[in-house]
Amino acid sequence: MTTPGNAPLPAGALTLEAARRLAEREGCTVTPTWCGMCGPRSNCAIYAFAKEGRLLRVAGMAEAPQNRGGLCCKAHAAPQWVHSPDRLTTPLRRTGRRGEGKFAPTSWEEALDAIACTLKEQKEKFGPESLAILSPARRDYSEYLYRFLTVHGSPNYAHSGICAMQMSFAFHYTVGARPVPDCRNADVILVWGRQPVYSGPPLGGANALADARARGARIYAIKPSVEADGAYATDWIPVRPGTDAALALAMLHVVCGEELIDRDFVKTWCYGYERLAEHVRRFTPDWAERICGVPAAQLEEMARTYAAAPRAAIDVGNGLEHAPSAGDALRAIAMLMAITGHLDRPGGNLLAAPRFERPAPRSVHIRGRYTRDWVDRIVGPEFPRAFQPFLEGTSACYCRVFRNVLEENPCIHAIIAPGTQPSVSTRDPRGVIRALEKVDFYAVFDTHRTADMAWADIVLPALTPYEIDHPFLVRGPLLMARRRAAEPVGQGRSMQQIFLDLGVAMGYGEEFWQGDMETCLNWQLEPLGLTMKELRGHPLGITAPARERRYERYAEVFTAKSSRLDGGPWLEQGKVALYNTLFEAAGFSPLPEWREPAESLTGTPELAESHPFILSDYHTTRCFSAGWQRNIPDLRRLMPCPSLHIHPESAARSGIADGDEVEIRSPHGVVRARAELWPGIRKDTVMMPHGWWQGCAEMNLPDLPLLDGGANVNLLYSPDDKAISDPLISAMGSQTLVSIRKIREN
Repeated sequence: MTTPGNAPLPAGALTLEAARRLAEREGCTVTPTWCGMCGPRSNCAIYAFAKEGRLLRVAGMAEAPQNRGGLCCKAHAAPQWVHSPDRLTTPLRRTGRRGEGKFAPTSWEEALDAIACTLKEQKEKFGPESLAILSPARRDYSEYLYRFLTVHGSPNYAHSGICAMQMSFAFHYTVGARPVPDCRNADVILVWGRQPVYSGPPLGGANALADARARGARIYAIKPSVEADGAYATDWIPVRPGTDAALALAMLHVVCGEELIDRDFVKTWCYGYERLAEHVRRFTPDWAERICGVPAAQLEEMARTYAAAPRAAIDVGNGLEHAPSAGDALRAIAMLMAITGHLDRPGGNLLAAPRFERPAPRSVHIRGRYTRDWVDRIVGPEFPRAFQPFLEGTSACYCRVFRNVLEENPCIHAIIAPGTQPSVSTRDPRGVIRALEKVDFYAVFDTHRTADMAWADIVLPALTPYEIDHPFLVRGPLLMARRRAAEPVGQGRSMQQIFLDLGVAMGYGEEFWQGDMETCLNWQLEPLGLTMKELRGHPLGITAPARERRYERYAEVFTAKSSRLDGGPWLEQGKVALYNTLFEAAGFSPLPEWREPAESLTGTPELAESHPFILSDYHTTRCFSAGWQRNIPDLRRLMPCPSLHIHPESAARSGIADGDEVEIRSPHGVVRARAELWPGIRKDTVMMPHGWWQGCAEMNLPDLPLLDGGANVNLLYSPDDKAISDPLISAMGSQTLVSIRKIREN
């Protein structure tokens, strides 16, 4: 059996015919739908098997172009997640003090009325911007959050400031789009700050790297620690956490100094090359070696190999977004792509292009209502107001929203958290909890019990993606209806439906289709000449015809209008912004710079005497994404407790053996973890998983403390966002210095 591309099917993958035969043989139902176990959005199409309304198991959909039947362990654990004892099944109202976690069941009508009455009163008293909604990252319901805020009158849609948008911002304002690596055709690949095996659709990035390695491509893994992706790499560049900007600037030094550039492209399509070349003269490989720990000779060789390759691509991950110089690193990398001639050419980094013959569905996001006054009322903007709104819309930062609540005269009086846990997903957990204790109103909408639920006034139960028959999903060429695979657990509603219902309760019914989800979806599908009923009639969705890929679309992309209020282009000169005049006019550096992390071996050597290790964190592991799903037994058996990756030699010097319980202490907090000896990590670096708090009742594993003594790695970072964040793109730093001591032997 093979996939449409004639590649062998992954183990366990099924075609629709095979899935139906299996379901008939086992006396259950099978539903084609999408997996919902990873953020930010569903990527992998599946066949979901259920019996008597209960989800039994899933299998990869062989026909799907995204994952081609491949699934990870998280997908296979979906039944345990859906039917977890941690599920929220009924609306709740707080009965005790904030933080006690005492609740009583209530009805949907009463819960929605309580939220609506509070928001109406606060809007009247403090203005509509008194409401902030927290968004974990891009979700399939994100536009519904934006619509609600826009109709209500608040610009305060808040991001965690941890990943995704920072990269997009830097790339759009340097090369006009976020370029995609064409790894399947590259001779040289730089996998920079990314984990392609554990993050992204199965058989996506990892499969492309495996194919590239098989045909003899040179693959550099640029990161402090390698995991499964190390099997694909030919070279490991063990950069210190938070120093990627120094590495990228030194590579520009080599490329510009040795004129390893595409002269025709630079002359025609780049603005400010001479200024850039002069600027990077001081960022020598010897200078970079002292900062990022990469030998100068290795750095030089990689820069020359990348620049000289006929086809070379850079696969950039979220690991680069967590430093004071995050934007500078990403801008410098985009410049490397451009000046070497590897931008929008086969085997390089491709600019976004319409790839399929299909009209776009309507968006429920009401972008046309943004005004200058709207932007000026953002509390704690994620990006400077001069560059708002960005792609998704206007945005604030989690940490600045919470800091505003703690001010003497706050602007924010109500916070809604749909599918996010701020105490474990952003820096300064102590500040977050103080703010949740003080804020006038806090509501949590989620599928399961959350880390922050104890401080909520109202809790609304959301359904998992396996229990709903909406929305439709667009993934590459595929347009497919989500289908209900199992009966809803309890009284939950979809996150989309919750915001329609809340809009009606607020008196905004005309803006929310009077709460009718089917009408809302049909309105979105009108440009395609479809209804949801018709779309559901296609079990495997509708695949759009592919357009022929056009390369070197520079004139089109470099003059594209931005999302700013003025509608001006991303690139002011219609060329790659090596020297960025838009940034200069707004008071920021027009050229990429280097900023030391607030706490580092080279920047704070006095601190390093007592705290000799650099600490950073993983957001995705082999079985967990961010702060989710530690309550799933099958996944918890794979990783039963929080671990600290430490090099065997470093552990031996500290008297630490594999499996020992250790204390990790920074100037800001202390956490505990189990030592895991890891040869593929720098000797001066240790790393922990991000977002660990949740217990697993089925395995008698209790929750861990959110503060000292638990495993909440955010506790270890500085609470000073000005010190740890990029000044332009508000990227939250994830580097500090720590000491480690053994508490208990294995």
